[in-house]
Amino acid sequence: MTCGRPLTPLETAFQIVRQVNPPHTNPLGILHGGYMLEWIIDAATITAMRIARSYTLLACMEDMVFISPVRVGDTVIITTWVEYVGRSSMELSLIVETENPVRGERTLTTYSSLTMVSVDENLRPKPLDVCVEPKSELERELYVRALERREARKLRIERRKEAVNDTSPPRFLSEEYSITSYFIVNPESSIGYNVLHAGKLLRILDEVTAIVASRYSGNIVVTGSVNATDFFSPVKVGEVVEVRAGISYVGARSVEVLAKVLVRNPLTWEARHAATSYLTFISLGVDGRSVPVRGFKPVEAWQYKLLKEGFSRKERRDRLIRMLRSEEFLGWVRRLRDLFGRSTWLSSQ
Repeated sequence: MTCGRPLTPLETAFQIVRQVNPPHTNPLGILHGGYMLEWIIDAATITAMRIARSYTLLACMEDMVFISPVRVGDTVIITTWVEYVGRSSMELSLIVETENPVRGERTLTTYSSLTMVSVDENLRPKPLDVCVEPKSELERELYVRALERREARKLRIERRKEAVNDTSPPRFLSEEYSITSYFIVNPESSIGYNVLHAGKLLRILDEVTAIVASRYSGNIVVTGSVNATDFFSPVKVGEVVEVRAGISYVGARSVEVLAKVLVRNPLTWEARHAATSYLTFISLGVDGRSVPVRGFKPVEAWQYKLLKEGFSRKERRDRLIRMLRSEEFLGWVRRLRDLFGRSTWLSSQ
């Protein structure tokens, strides 16, 4: 790779701010997770395109948990930066904060990482002429973390060609609590080269899976997390997106929903696999507090197996939540604030 433009993570930083208005929220005035996901992908995409000087597509998103509710009237502050640049891909990380403008309080909402790929007009990977050269100790730490993520993802990357051909129906705990939804990709949902914006797709996934979780729990639900998600194939304007969603795990106060995304040619109905994701929703009472969810009683051996796999994912989410809430992590975030020198970074409250 030729590095014509060496940059530090500090020089790649970008920030967007969004106001949470009533149309963005559920009946309890809490932000729909789909809007948050769309805003996050907006920020990451703008950051990547600014640095790549070309269109970029989302290749994967690591685990993302939301540790504090976002309500109508709040301000969402999303800061993204590039930590590593490969031949045609970029490793980005982001911090999301929520600020209440009346009380002047600011809290951490989530932290995660994504991979964006630079593409040409044929949607083939386009080589980059930029690289990240860390200078400070913290920037080198960010660089190392990005390399570790890439190494850990090698197996997922290797199975992409196989995964895109997996159009088999997903298996849910109960077909009774599953739905299939379709939509046509129109130009208003696209980004460059007539490709569906990944943020729009994630918002749709959140809406469809929330319906399943709400139906099972019998309550209003709010997005608690999205498991690591790989995007195997870009979706073009005019194609039909098929989302199959159903319950995959039930916790004490939460419902996990599996969503499998197929893309279909509208003329031949031939399909390819675009993505599979697990979204977890918290069941809420009328006061906005979490309430218990009725348990799921397995009968078949395969249901026990699915619940065991779901429990493993829950444990991973719980570890991530504890990490994000730890003083050690918040101290690390304050170091990032000092590095980027932005007043909008997480305060010590």
